[in-house]
Amino acid sequence: MRKVLSSVFTLLLTSSLYSNHVTNFVQETDRAEAMEHWADSVFQTLSTDEKIGQLFMPMVAVRNTPQQKQLLRKYVEEYKIGGILYSKGKTFDQAELTNYTQEHAKVPLFISLDGEWGLSMRLENTTRFPRNMMLGAISNDSLIYAYGEEVGRQCRELGIHINFAPVLDLNSNPENPVIGNRSFGEGLELVTRKSIEYGKGLESNGVMAVGKHFPGHGDTAEDSHFTLPKLAHDSLRMYDYELQPFREFVNAGLSGMLTAHLAVPALDDRQNRPSSLSPKIVSGVLKNELGFTGLIFTDGLAMKGVSSEPNHCVRALIAGNDILLGPVNLGAQVESVRKAVKQGELPMCLVEEKCKKVLRYKYLLGLTDKGLVNIDHLDERLNTRHADLLNRTLHAEAITLLKDDNHVLPIHRLEEKNIHVVNVGNVNVSNGNGGNVNGADSDKGAFESTLEKYGRHQFHAMNAKSAKSTQQEILNATRESNLLIVAISSDKPAEVEFVNNLCAGRKFILVFFQSPYKMSAFAKLIPESEAVLMAYENSDLTGEFAAQALYGGIETKGKLSVSVPDLFPVGTGIRREKSRLGYALPEQERINYDRLMKVEEIIQEGLDEEAFPGCQLLIARNGNIVWEKSYGYVDYTRSKRVENDDVYDLASVSKASGTVAAVMKVRDDYKVKMTSKLSKYIPQLRETDKETLTFREALFHETGMRPGYPFYTLAVDTLHTQMPLFKSKRDETYCLMAAPNSFANKNIVFYPELVSDHQTETHTMHVAEGIFVNPVFRDSIINKTAALPLGKRGKYLYSCLNFVLLRTAVENITKQRLDKYLEKEVFGPLGATLTMYNPLEKLDIVDIVPTEHDLFLRKQVVRGYVHDEIAAYNGGVDGNAGLFSNAAGLAKLFQLFLNEGEYGGDRIYTKETARLFTMTKSPNSRRGMGFDKPNATNPNNSPTPPQVPASAYGHTGFTGTCFWVDPDNRLIYILLTNRVYPHRWNNKISEHSYRGRIQTAIYDALEK
Repeated sequence: MRKVLSSVFTLLLTSSLYSNHVTNFVQETDRAEAMEHWADSVFQTLSTDEKIGQLFMPMVAVRNTPQQKQLLRKYVEEYKIGGILYSKGKTFDQAELTNYTQEHAKVPLFISLDGEWGLSMRLENTTRFPRNMMLGAISNDSLIYAYGEEVGRQCRELGIHINFAPVLDLNSNPENPVIGNRSFGEGLELVTRKSIEYGKGLESNGVMAVGKHFPGHGDTAEDSHFTLPKLAHDSLRMYDYELQPFREFVNAGLSGMLTAHLAVPALDDRQNRPSSLSPKIVSGVLKNELGFTGLIFTDGLAMKGVSSEPNHCVRALIAGNDILLGPVNLGAQVESVRKAVKQGELPMCLVEEKCKKVLRYKYLLGLTDKGLVNIDHLDERLNTRHADLLNRTLHAEAITLLKDDNHVLPIHRLEEKNIHVVNVGNVNVSNGNGGNVNGADSDKGAFESTLEKYGRHQFHAMNAKSAKSTQQEILNATRESNLLIVAISSDKPAEVEFVNNLCAGRKFILVFFQSPYKMSAFAKLIPESEAVLMAYENSDLTGEFAAQALYGGIETKGKLSVSVPDLFPVGTGIRREKSRLGYALPEQERINYDRLMKVEEIIQEGLDEEAFPGCQLLIARNGNIVWEKSYGYVDYTRSKRVENDDVYDLASVSKASGTVAAVMKVRDDYKVKMTSKLSKYIPQLRETDKETLTFREALFHETGMRPGYPFYTLAVDTLHTQMPLFKSKRDETYCLMAAPNSFANKNIVFYPELVSDHQTETHTMHVAEGIFVNPVFRDSIINKTAALPLGKRGKYLYSCLNFVLLRTAVENITKQRLDKYLEKEVFGPLGATLTMYNPLEKLDIVDIVPTEHDLFLRKQVVRGYVHDEIAAYNGGVDGNAGLFSNAAGLAKLFQLFLNEGEYGGDRIYTKETARLFTMTKSPNSRRGMGFDKPNATNPNNSPTPPQVPASAYGHTGFTGTCFWVDPDNRLIYILLTNRVYPHRWNNKISEHSYRGRIQTAIYDALEK
C-alpha cells in the first residue's frame, strides 16, 4: 500500500525543493490503487480537447429553460467542460439542470458552489446561516466545524462537490469594499482557526473546501471585480500575516485553493501582474513554498482584475492554476488554450498533469458515476430541523454585548419602565423583508415581536426617506419614555442625525444590525449609551436573539471579531448570564421532536371530538420555551383562530398562579407566617369556629370549609321570586338550563340595592354585560363565608372558600385589592403583561377567549368576564378564580418558581419562600402549599401520569386549563382551553383524559 501511495503522491505533486502536504482526501483514502486505476482508465479515453476541457469550469445561470439546457449541452459536448459553477437561482431548478448536464457529460462534472455562508448565498429558500464576520464572534469552534459539516451535507444533497469557501482573508482594513463580513475577522489566529474548522467540516461530508483569496485580499481598498487592487505590504508582513492562514490551511491538509486577482509587488515585482497569473506566486509561493498539492482554482475570470489581461486563461494554467473558473466567452477561451497547446506555448504534459489531478479528485469526491440528484422532497432534505437548530445556535452564540457599564442588561425592574423602541433603517420589519417607514403601521418583524414577549413596548420606525414631520412625531412620542431601544441597520447621514437628536439627554440602548465598522458613524453617541449590543446582520434570527439578549433570554457570549477604530478593540465582549425564559427548539433541550409531535395528534382528536374549540399549549425546559402553539378556534362558529396572545379564563388555576403568588409575596414583605391565624387579618372570623384556622391549613385545603357556595343567591330577592331557584325538570317557568337535570327559574329577581342592569354611583362592580353589583356585596361574601358551618379540620377537602379567605387576608394585610397587589409586585416585574384580572379593562374583547354561553345567571356568552360566579359577584377578583392569561404569561411565573424567586435579575421572592411553597407537601394528602401534586401512593388516583415525579406541582382549572411544573426535569407544561364553551357540562376533556395524555406524550418525548 505504501508503494501505491508513493506513486500516487509522485503523480499528484509537482517537483519541489520544499516539503509538500498531501491533502486529507488523498491521505485518508484506503482505495489509492482503485483511484489511480479509475483516473488512468478515464484519462486514456480522453482526446486532447477533452483533457483541456476538464480544466474549465464556466459559471452558469440557474434558469431551468430549454434554452439554458441547450447551452449546457453545448458546453459539455462542444467544449468538453470539467465542471460548472452555478450562479443564483432555485434549488429545484439547479437540481434539474445538474441532472440534465450530468446525463450528457462523458466524464462526470464537478458541480461547485460559491457558498461562503452556505447555499443561501446563491439559492432561494435554503438555510440562511450567518456570514463569516458574525461567525467569527463565536467562541466555540466546534460549532464552526458543525456548521461546515452541515453545509457539506446540504451540498451533497444538491449534487455539489466543491464549495469556494472558507475565506482566509484577514480583513484588517475597514474600508475594504469586497471582503468585509465575508471574512471571519482581522485576528490572525481567529481567522486561521475558524477557517480550518469550517473547511474540515465541509470535507468531512465529502465536499472540497477551497480557501480564498490567495495570497490575501483583506487589506485592500479596491474591488477586484472592477479593477486590479494592489497589496503594497513588504514580504515580511506578507509572510507573517496575510499568508499565514493559507499556510495553516495547507498544513491542515485541506484540498482546494483559489487565487485572487491582486497586484502583490512583494511576491512578484512585475508591475500590475495579477497574482492569479503569476508563476512566482501560484507555483513559487503556494505550491513550492507552502507545499500545496490540492486543486488550485482561479478566481472568477470575468472579474476586471484579470479579464483585460491578454491570453489570461493560458497564463493562468502556466502560472500553476488547475481549473479556470468562470471565463468570459467560454468558446474563445477554450480555443485559446487549444491553440497554445498546438503551438507549444502551453506544454501538453502540463495539461495532462492537471487533467489527471482533476480526475483523481473526481474519484475522491465520488464522481465515478453521474451521481444524479434525488429531486424527491429536496427542499425538505435540505432544510432539516437539524439545520434549523444549528443555525439558531450559531446566531445565539454570536450576539455580542459591547458595552454595559452600569449593568442595565438584562433590562430589569420592568414595572418601572416606559420603553420605546425606535427602528432606524428597517430592522427586521415584516420578517426582514419590508419597512415600517414614515411611521406607518405594518407587521412587526422578529426583533419587535420577540421584544413583545418580554413586556410592553411602544414601537416607532424611520429611515432616510421619512418625512421631517414623521421624525418630529417620533421625537415627540418618545419624550415620556424612560428608556429608549434604538435598533440600527443603516448609517446614512440622515439617519445618524436623527439618532443623535433622538438620544440627546436620554437613557438609551443601541442595537446594531449591521457590520461593526458602521458603528463608527455613531461614535459620539456610543460613550453616552447605557448599553451597546452587536447583532452583525439584519435577519429574523438576529432580531429574535438580539431581543432575547436584551432581556436575558440567552446568555451573551460573543466576542467582537474585528476592531472598530477608537471604539472597541477586537475581542470585546461582555458575558451576561441567562436570567429569563428564552426560546429554543425541543431538540436543544433534549426533547425528541418526532415523539413530541404526538401532542398534536391528541389535540386534533380533542378538536374533532369537540372537547374544546381551541387551545394553547406551552412547554418549557431548562429555562427555554420549546413549544408555544395555538390550535383551533375561540368558538365553534370559527369566528377567530386562537393566537398565542389570546387570553383564557384560568378558573381554579387562579388559586395557584394568583392567590398563592400573592400569599408568597405577603410572607416576604409583611413577615406573615403560614402558621399564623387567618383571623388575625380577617376580623369576621373572630369568635367563630374558624378563629384558629391558619394560612397553612387553607393552602392545604384542610380547614374543613365546604367546597363552595352560590353567593349570588344572597342577592336574590326571595320575596319577589317566591319559588325555588332550580328544578330537575324543564317546564315553562324552569326553562333555563344550568346543568344536566337542573333548570333555573326564569323569573329570578335581584335586590335592586345590590344588583342593577346599568352602572350607577352605587353599582360599580361589573359582573357581566348589563349586570352591575354594589361593592358592599363583597362584605356579604366574606360574612357568609365566616358564618358557614365548618367540617372536620385536618382532613383534605378541596374548597374554593379557603381561597376566598386567603384573598381577604391578603387584601387586608396589603390594603390593596388582590389584582392591584399582584400587578405591582409580581406580574409587572415579570413582564407578564397578559396575565390579569378583568381583562376587558386592558384588552380588546376579540383577544379574550369566550367561556360559557350562560343560559341561566348572566344570559349571555361570557367573554372577558370571569366565568366563576363567586369571583364574578366579587367584581371579577377573588382568591379561587378571576385570573386571565395566555400560556406565555403563566410560564414566566412558573419559571420564577423554578428559579427560586428570581427572574430577569430581579428577586421577587426569597429563596426560603419559593422553596417552602414549591417543595412542601401536606402530611395528610397529596396536596402542596396551594398547589396540587402527583399522588405517589395511589397513582391510579393521581392528577398526573405515572412519569411525573413527586416533586412536581401544578393545578387544574374548571374551564379546561392546567399547568404542571417539574423541578426534577426543569419542565413546565401549560394547557389552556375553553372546554366549557358553549356549556359547562361538556366534560369530554376529562372523559378522554386529554390533559393527562398530552402530559404523557411530553414525558415520552424526553430524552433519557
